[in-house]
Amino acid sequence: MKKLLLPLAAILLLALAVPAAFSEAELGIGLSPGQISGAPDPSNVDPIINFHVGWTWSILFLSWDSYAMPDYWVYTNTSYTDQWGGYHDGFNVPGFLNMFDIGVKIVLKPFVGFVEIGTNGLYLRGGENYGRVGVNARLGAGLKFGFWGINFSGTQVFNSTQDMSAAFHDAAHGNWSTLTDGMVPTLDLVIYF
Repeated sequence: MKKLLLPLAAILLLALAVPAAFSEAELGIGLSPGQISGAPDPSNVDPIINFHVGWTWSILFLSWDSYAMPDYWVYTNTSYTDQWGGYHDGFNVPGFLNMFDIGVKIVLKPFVGFVEIGTNGLYLRGGENYGRVGVNARLGAGLKFGFWGINFSGTQVFNSTQDMSAAFHDAAHGNWSTLTDGMVPTLDLVIYF
């Protein structure tokens, strides 16, 4: 993870050197297939809705994405086995998986491409916060038509920076499955301001 800090700092400094005339805000709504969420009956699930807010300054890209996760996904992802082998039930309520990301976005109209990393947190129905912070990585591409566009992205959610570092290490040594298995595909409709 420390190896990523220097390139990210260089990108941030480069983006700050460019005038604000090259900045742009975006709002979007998207869908992900419900089967990826570990549904008890994968043939009978609704798609997962997500909300997107983004801001681009030169090539620097900041975004917040919130996925409306069903109760069975929250339960599966908050249940765990502790170090002594004891099983702990998770929360059986729906929630919002919030992702706060920073990355690089390249626009060569009409084509758009972006890469991001960031943190995520789970907000549970009833006002509870799960309390654990995870990390995520996202790769996406799309088409931009004036004030609107369509993006397709794949997001991989990790429980910790150690899990993400191990996945990137495996990918660097030819084992891409730890980085791509479980990746959440999302199709977004975006409006630019």
